[in-house]
Amino acid sequence: MNCGGVTVRVTRYLAYTAVLGLSMTGPVAAGDTAGPGAREAVAEVRVAQTLPSAPGVDNRYSLGSVIRYALKHNPGVRIAGRNIESETYGVDSARADMMPKVDFTGGVTRYRWDMPLTPIVITLPLNQGTEIPEFKRTIWDTGVSFRLPLFRGGRLVRGLHVAEMKKAVAEDRLRMTKQDLVYNLSSVYYKIAQLERLFIASDSAVRQLESHKKNVELFLKTGTAPRLDLLKTEVELSHAKESLLLVTNNRASSFELLKNLMGMDDMAAHISIAPEKDRDQPYPSLEESLNKGFSQRPDFKAAEKKLKMGEQRLKIARGKRLPDIYATGQYWGQAGNEFAFKENYYMGLKFSVPLFDGGLITSEIDKERVELEKAKEEERSIRLSITREVRDAHLTIANAKERIIVTERAMESARENLRVELLKYDTGAGTSTDVIDAQTALLRAEADACQALFDKETAIAYLRKAIGDEGYEEETGR
Repeated sequence: MNCGGVTVRVTRYLAYTAVLGLSMTGPVAAGDTAGPGAREAVAEVRVAQTLPSAPGVDNRYSLGSVIRYALKHNPGVRIAGRNIESETYGVDSARADMMPKVDFTGGVTRYRWDMPLTPIVITLPLNQGTEIPEFKRTIWDTGVSFRLPLFRGGRLVRGLHVAEMKKAVAEDRLRMTKQDLVYNLSSVYYKIAQLERLFIASDSAVRQLESHKKNVELFLKTGTAPRLDLLKTEVELSHAKESLLLVTNNRASSFELLKNLMGMDDMAAHISIAPEKDRDQPYPSLEESLNKGFSQRPDFKAAEKKLKMGEQRLKIARGKRLPDIYATGQYWGQAGNEFAFKENYYMGLKFSVPLFDGGLITSEIDKERVELEKAKEEERSIRLSITREVRDAHLTIANAKERIIVTERAMESARENLRVELLKYDTGAGTSTDVIDAQTALLRAEADACQALFDKETAIAYLRKAIGDEGYEEETGR
């Protein structure tokens, strides 16, 4: 299918809005729509298309190479990867909470009155061997202490589970970031390919109208055509040049967006794409798509994990009402100015039970209960979104396929109609208006066909994103 074209009358087919909600329609310089400036700009674009790549520099990208480059250099993907690394340290911290804490302490204290270096222990009757402690006003002390949590109402184990689920959620978000990036890259890539076809057709329209203008001028000299035909041709030629500039600006803006998504630091670098041949990309059925969406879509899996995290957090909050049991001990020594340390130690088992906290624990439990309800609604919202997005994608694909068939037939009819009108005009049986109308109809059909093809390709890419299909692995491997 020769997908190319831009109509000289229907500029709406040239209005290009980029994916990601950014306006991609570039400004057209005033005064360059119909004069020599427009012709020079067209010539520059034609020359740029024929320029060879720089020696040793591969600046021509296929869709697979675009995705492969972006997955390595896009800042959003790198940030998502760093988030996983950050959550890994969170898991290590949760494990560390379950381990004993050993501290080395020391210091010096100045008292008002002399203090004993060791506890005073007097056993009556006093006998030989009873030690009277030394008394010093300045006491140096140093030692090692430890604390080992034994029971905290299940908060230690659940805290570890929550940390591990946070890491898993970060991994899901990385996959979701990659899938969003792949969809955006694919959309921009297909849009550039569409604009390349539109550029070729628009350039062809300009040359066709220039040729028709010469014929009208010739007939005008011989007196077989009115001057009005020449004026109409000049107007349509101006529109065609304006449309060509619009396509050129849109294409340049699309390349800038593509380089931004790819994470290119050198935004001044010149790149081009290697358009792929039209291929009928396979995609799953509606029922299969829904099943895949619920089983492998990253944001849905992340929502399920957040729901489990909410349940664990609620249990952690309730566990604060249970006693804390821990083992503790210390080995230390005290000395005066002579640094003759007197050693001592203790070991014990302690517990604490919250009796009154002003309603703090109750407030935390109520807060976690509300957060759990929010997580349930978030999971339900994503489930509904998956259903809607999958159905919309299938409807768009089916609609685009039907439009492709219709526009192909329209192009065949429009080509034949233009051929007939050109013959009629050359033989004096037709009018210039009929020729221009026939060419406009052909360009409209070509633009519609390109738009239908673009809609089908982007709808398939959107379906892949909607079902969580990591199709970028296939693209990067090709």
